[in-house]
Amino acid sequence: MANARVFKKLNQICEGLYSLSNNIQIIILCNPDKRINVQTDISKMGLEFVTLSYKTKSIIDAAAIIKNLNFVITPDTSITHIASTFNIPVITIHENNFESYQLFAPISDINKTVFSKSSDNLQDFSVVSLLDAAKEIIEIEENIANNF
Repeated sequence: MANARVFKKLNQICEGLYSLSNNIQIIILCNPDKRINVQTDISKMGLEFVTLSYKTKSIIDAAAIIKNLNFVITPDTSITHIASTFNIPVITIHENNFESYQLFAPISDINKTVFSKSSDNLQDFSVVSLLDAAKEIIEIEENIANNF
């Protein structure tokens, strides 16, 4: 990760997700150019339920991974669109900019967005709000599974 603040938030999110459901495997997708740094940061977390995805060579490779996930958390609009294409539940992290959000909002049947306090960056989003959104999605998914 580029900075300690981002790594700290990622660690809080991963641990928070595990506290919501200990039957979880978190797969981190990243730019292929950042794999070494991201793998180092994941190793520092020491969380056995967090792994780096296999190396993707194209957006098609990333889409193949996303298609097989239970839900996605992402600040990346391309990942949001891919998850929406497969109707995968998604939590997006978005800057506090409604015009931008209208262009890039998720359209999966089950979706939540956590907004940063800032209108031009994502640094000030709330991990607590993100985990609250994740809890809602996990509960929705469990209710759907229990009704089958």
